[in-house]
Amino acid sequence: MRTLFSAILFLFIAASLKAQLISNPQTLANMSQALKQKRSAAELRATQLFTVLERTVRPEERQALEYLFAYMPLSDLADYQGDYFLEQVKKTIQARNEMPWGQKIPEEEFLHFVLPIRVNNENLDEFRTTVYDELKGRIRGMDMRSAALEINHWCHEKVTYRGSDERTSSPLASLKTSFGRCGEESTFTVSAMRAMGIPARQVYTPRWAHSDDNHAWVEVWIDGKWYFLGACEPDADLNMGWFAAPAMRAMLVHTRAYGWYNGDENVIDRQDNFSELNLIKNYAETKPIVIKVINTDGKPAVKASVEYQLYNYAEFYPIAKGKTDANGFHSITTGLGDLLIWATLDGAWNYKKITIEKTDTLTLQLLSDHPSSFSENFDLIPPVEKAPPETSASPASRAENARRLLVEDSIRMTYMQTFKDSAWSVNFARKMNLDEKETISIFQKSYGNWQEIVDFLSLCKPELHVWALSLLESISEKDLRDTRSEILTDHLLNAAPYPAAIEGEEAEFYSAYILSGRISNEMMRPWRGYLQQQFTMEFKQSIKSDIQVLIQWIRENIRVDDIANLHSRSPLSPRGVFELKVADTRSRDIFFVAVCRSLHIASRINPATYLPQYWNGQSWINVAFEPVKENISAMGSIRFTNANQSIDPKYAIHFTIARFKEGVYRSVDFEYGQELSKFKESIDIEAGKYYLVTGNRQSDGSVLSSLTFFEVPEGKLTVIPVLVRESFERAKPWAHVDLSSYSIKEYPNKPATRASKAAESKGAIYIWIDPDKEPSKHVMADIPAVKTLLEKWNGGLVFLLQKERISQSFNPGLFPNLPAQSQFAFDEQSKLLNELSRLKKHKLENNFPVIIISDAKGNLVYFSEGYKIGIGEQLAKEVSHLQK
Repeated sequence: MRTLFSAILFLFIAASLKAQLISNPQTLANMSQALKQKRSAAELRATQLFTVLERTVRPEERQALEYLFAYMPLSDLADYQGDYFLEQVKKTIQARNEMPWGQKIPEEEFLHFVLPIRVNNENLDEFRTTVYDELKGRIRGMDMRSAALEINHWCHEKVTYRGSDERTSSPLASLKTSFGRCGEESTFTVSAMRAMGIPARQVYTPRWAHSDDNHAWVEVWIDGKWYFLGACEPDADLNMGWFAAPAMRAMLVHTRAYGWYNGDENVIDRQDNFSELNLIKNYAETKPIVIKVINTDGKPAVKASVEYQLYNYAEFYPIAKGKTDANGFHSITTGLGDLLIWATLDGAWNYKKITIEKTDTLTLQLLSDHPSSFSENFDLIPPVEKAPPETSASPASRAENARRLLVEDSIRMTYMQTFKDSAWSVNFARKMNLDEKETISIFQKSYGNWQEIVDFLSLCKPELHVWALSLLESISEKDLRDTRSEILTDHLLNAAPYPAAIEGEEAEFYSAYILSGRISNEMMRPWRGYLQQQFTMEFKQSIKSDIQVLIQWIRENIRVDDIANLHSRSPLSPRGVFELKVADTRSRDIFFVAVCRSLHIASRINPATYLPQYWNGQSWINVAFEPVKENISAMGSIRFTNANQSIDPKYAIHFTIARFKEGVYRSVDFEYGQELSKFKESIDIEAGKYYLVTGNRQSDGSVLSSLTFFEVPEGKLTVIPVLVRESFERAKPWAHVDLSSYSIKEYPNKPATRASKAAESKGAIYIWIDPDKEPSKHVMADIPAVKTLLEKWNGGLVFLLQKERISQSFNPGLFPNLPAQSQFAFDEQSKLLNELSRLKKHKLENNFPVIIISDAKGNLVYFSEGYKIGIGEQLAKEVSHLQK
């Protein structure tokens, strides 16, 4: 009996330990305190959120829920139900129990990188429960490593790369659309990995040092070690990806860990709900630097803000931030390039450009004054380019992977063929008596969300069809891809009564600033009818009579917390703000606009200043909820003049201006890529202190930059000469190739010709592309921007292909607006590419696009490989030298 009792006791203890999801005393103590704070913060939604804890039977499910609630951002507390999180937790525990590696995942990795549903600023959905069975069947019998590789193949079968706006689509929305930018691909892939119990995290370089733009990819934890992979871009093995070489030039690579992080990776920012980890050592050569900040009196500046700013998109972007300690110190480990270090405290500030490799400690003494007119030049150097690491994958495994990619492309294309084309759209428009042109455009942009658009248009009354189309045109393309019909219906029906005019400026104004459910870049939700029901008729009338009534109500009833939603970075919905009565500043401002529009008051978030505004019948009026330190309504004006001989500078490519506020400069949001010559003669802008940044990125990734301070007085015009520093040095040939010795065969099936034919007149540009990979897609998007310049040059432009990388869906017509001389061709047996690899002393086939420029004699005057945004500008500059 004693032996039987002992055995039963042992089994009971073992079962109890297994059910205990979290055992670390420090984690439990921190979680308990954090949960108490969340219960207090979300007290007004306690029923919707926390009562689910009392209904959970299994202790591990309750612990998992408590952990999620404890570190949840405001957006998730405001906009989701406890039952939703319970369903996700149940499926997560199921995966933990059913996957062969589930119980082997350490507690830290499980809590930070498996359990959390949120990855970025996406809308949360039922992806984990929806795809579980499909993914489980796909990886049955595989070990952890093989499963991770197979899941990425599944992801590629469903989603491919295409650029989009900054709002991150949910995983199910990406699945429905079949494409997304890198942040959406990585959110999708991380979600798929976590659904199968594999620890995964989204990894970002916030900005590249050698090229404009940024990039996101995925790391997976396999048997005790983190590996990287390209999201929805499967390779033959882990630690492979086109971004491996660019990452060697990164200045910072980071990820966010949900909850209170206790691991051993470097933490560069610790918040109550998450920790930001610095992973740069996994990718690039690094060095720690120390910043010492002192006040004007020479004493240490305690809790001074330090920003590590990197030139990118013609601005100095803070890739990392921190606060100095009690001795005025802050430190970071970063890559070996140039940074601008900016420090500020209580409005005092200073900055200095440094080269990391030559710097150990930088001392910055804060200044209280501001230069009204001062300029200096910077030569900004990124980390040195190095040959990409060799992969361990065998040629056979790489070939098999390439074969699978083509099959997966065809599967995805088959699905995309179910989307509605123009012929179907015309028939639908005629049946519904809708404008045909508008209807075609809307369905083309809706992609896999077409059924929701059909339901919305079919169910609304015929007399509202014109306004229904107007609503659909007022929202973003991404809204058309992921907004449900009931959300659209809420905004349409509850925006009535409509103005008599259904076309012209009055109708456009009404659609944009009253009817539209799109306010900023938040997920569009059904808030209009709900908000109309929350206020008495008397109170609504008082708001319409005096907007200050609403402003004061918001001040008194909505508590602002700009820390509690940092992890999500996703705005709370207007309904969520009303229910929770807590919001970050951005969500509070969106809420103001939503209430106004619900009451038929025209309102918006100003696209340049991000301030909430309402229309008083004559002009837009700024709204300030807090006491302001400056007159936000004081306006001046500016005029840009071109001080350059040979270029028309573009905004956010060659120059930006930034306004000084609270010790730092932040860029003014003018239209990206707009030529200086197309700016208005006089631009109204807030009075204040500004600086102008200019930059000219060179072929090696370095930048010829300048920084010029100026002021915009109230009521006066300020003229701003924009001078972009230019390099007039002509590139010397780095190699010579006898192009007549190599054959190219024009796509799809024309006779072979000599590669020299394209260059025989004025030289040629040869670009090896992998059409389905993100870097090549960027090149194909960059070239049209310089179409006119390349056509004027009229040299050859050859896009070279490899047969094994071309899917059945490949069509040169998918790349519109290329220069007239463009041609697509095969590099026969990759002989020319192999010759370039010999000259460069490393294989180039794994780092497309590869680009060379040859003069008419075969002298190679330009070379580039891998990911570089803005390559079109580089090519235009280089061929201009050939012309001379």
